[in-house]
Amino acid sequence: MNRFLTYWRPWLLLAAGLGGVGAFLVFNLYQEHERIEMVERERLTAQSKVIEANLARQLVAINLALESIITELPYWASRPDGQQAAIRAIKSLDAAMPSVRAFLVLDAQGSVTLASREELIGRNFGQREYFQANLKSPGPQTLHLEAPFKSALGVYVLSLTRALTGRNGEFAGVVVATVDAVDIRILLSSVRYADDMRAVLVHQDGKVFVSEPERTDFLGMDLSNPSSFFSQHLKSRRPVSYLEGIAYATGDRRLFVLRTVQPVDLAMDKQLVVSLSRGWDALFANWLRDIRNQLLAYGLLVLLSAAGLYGYLHQRVRQRVSDQRLKLATNASGVGIWEIDLKSRRNHWDAAMFELFGLDPQSVNAQNDDWHQLLLPGELDRVRAATRTAIEQRQAFDLTFQVRRPDGQLRFMRNRAALHADGTGPPTRMIGTTEDVTERKLREADLRIAATAFESHESMIITDAQAVILRVNHAFSELFGYTAEEALGQTPRILQSGRHESAFYEALWAGLKNVQAWQGEIWSRRKNGDVFPVRLCITAVCNEEGVVTHYVATHTDITLRKAADEEIKHLAFYDPLTHLPNRRLLQDRLHQAMVHAKRNSCRLALLFIDLDQFKPVNDEFGHQAGDELLQAVAHRLQACVRESDTVARIGGDEFMVLLPCIEVAQDATGVAVKIQALLKQPFTLAQGHTVRISSSVGIAIYPEHGSDETELTHHADAAMYQAKATGRDRFAAYTPATQRASSQSDVDAGGAGSPLGTP
Repeated sequence: MNRFLTYWRPWLLLAAGLGGVGAFLVFNLYQEHERIEMVERERLTAQSKVIEANLARQLVAINLALESIITELPYWASRPDGQQAAIRAIKSLDAAMPSVRAFLVLDAQGSVTLASREELIGRNFGQREYFQANLKSPGPQTLHLEAPFKSALGVYVLSLTRALTGRNGEFAGVVVATVDAVDIRILLSSVRYADDMRAVLVHQDGKVFVSEPERTDFLGMDLSNPSSFFSQHLKSRRPVSYLEGIAYATGDRRLFVLRTVQPVDLAMDKQLVVSLSRGWDALFANWLRDIRNQLLAYGLLVLLSAAGLYGYLHQRVRQRVSDQRLKLATNASGVGIWEIDLKSRRNHWDAAMFELFGLDPQSVNAQNDDWHQLLLPGELDRVRAATRTAIEQRQAFDLTFQVRRPDGQLRFMRNRAALHADGTGPPTRMIGTTEDVTERKLREADLRIAATAFESHESMIITDAQAVILRVNHAFSELFGYTAEEALGQTPRILQSGRHESAFYEALWAGLKNVQAWQGEIWSRRKNGDVFPVRLCITAVCNEEGVVTHYVATHTDITLRKAADEEIKHLAFYDPLTHLPNRRLLQDRLHQAMVHAKRNSCRLALLFIDLDQFKPVNDEFGHQAGDELLQAVAHRLQACVRESDTVARIGGDEFMVLLPCIEVAQDATGVAVKIQALLKQPFTLAQGHTVRISSSVGIAIYPEHGSDETELTHHADAAMYQAKATGRDRFAAYTPATQRASSQSDVDAGGAGSPLGTP
């Protein structure tokens, strides 16, 4: 029975060990599967949130545009040229909002009375769903979203509508914004980071509006089937749903994140739903490959382990003590040989043993066990226990312990030994070797520390002297998307973004050669093509002769820090209330415009605008209403100028407009007339208050009214005061008489300064 157990015990232990390894591999693969799914859900959730934020802004902007048309309709109706003015204004709104295909105004019978596309005027759309929805439920504050439909041009569009009401609250028509999918498709495409990723925008009724990548068979598809993930999401009433399974539209297995677009403070009769998904097979392709590789490795491990154990057991049967002693005696120099008589407990050492332990062979006791005193606390018990186990179980002895030599040095010693029997009886001697493994232990500790540092949260790569990648850590794979297998053998050129010229890299390598280190900010590219900023640190590793053998590089993602820098820059140069350029940015643009005008001998104009009757709005309705009015004024001012012009808020209710390039002075007065006309139109505030204001505008033109920024700014200010002095709600161009009147008003007011802070 004992012989049976002795023979099979190693095989049972091997089976148990291999079973544990297999269980560990299965557990790790399961954990990795869960981690991949969790990370992907988080990425899809983040991308869906980006889409929701952008769509919400567009919906709010379109709603404001519809509201502005509703507000202006009475004004246009009162003017003799009202229809032409209305069409111009609607066309301006259309041009300012690329995502809107057309703005329409329908009367109570469904006929188009106004449109940004004049060819539609007179057509009747009374049978359209959006008209009937507003007719049946004419809520003036509700934004109606019609299900997507194919237009006459063969493209799918989405109509956003608001009802018009008459003086007595009766239904008076509909104002419509038709949205096509071009901008939305660009938005959906921008969030895709994998070829198998699909982004879809669906109307609440189940009709697909946009699909990216574009598939014509998707557009207009009805997903309202109760078994679809879209229907399950709506039924759950959750803002975000996480689903996985067979896709209703395509029949393949996918991981879904569905998010309902819910703009804050916007009443909508229907919602839009964003669906982002990844193909299950593509998502877990690497994981499945890992399963195959690990199964192969595990099978190979089982075969090699079984073969190794069989060879070891076979060799142990044939092995003789004399062969062991010969092998131990021929070890490399620096290894001591010893022998213990198991009956007398006497130690027999060679000269190398005494040298290893720092003992004098002439002064040791008869048992030669003085070395026990050199063992650190607890080590003697370990040595005795290991010796006893080796004797009882008749197995090889292998133990590493610590001693403090008489000279004070702390050393690691490794004892290896085997039992020897003189005949067929029990073992009588233990013969072994001792090796000083202190340096090896220290190197192992250094390697463990280095391995721990290498697998830090910071991306790290190691290359040879020719910049061929030898090793990458897990953080590198997470940051750049390349697996270790994909990166090894490549060079860091796979990370180049294309944004840096060759001179940049030449300077980088020159720095490495001079000081054997380089650090700085650089643009890098992920495997999926995303370009992002990183902090790169490269250090050269040299051998004893000072020759570079390796390079170690670390990457730190600084995207968030860059975004914070941009936010700080925005706060420094833009007004926080209206988001218009502030005084500082206007100064810079005025300086650049003056340099350009002087170089090219052309004109520029500076308009100083002060709001009339603004203070009564603050006093009557409060500062919140005043802030809302200033934001609306900023919006109207921007609608009056070109994209190349600058509208700035310089404080309080004062604004300035820079026209950097004009042909004649009448160009500036034309803008002033446009501004005054638009600002005189009534403003409807959030609380339902309707207010009316006007403006006083001063005009200064280079070079007629000033030769530098300070003079031109001062003269525009003076002209504005002249406009106010002559009755407000008008504009005035600078003249010397204007300057004298302004100087007198400055004296009367205690010497007011220039609007840009210059004397």
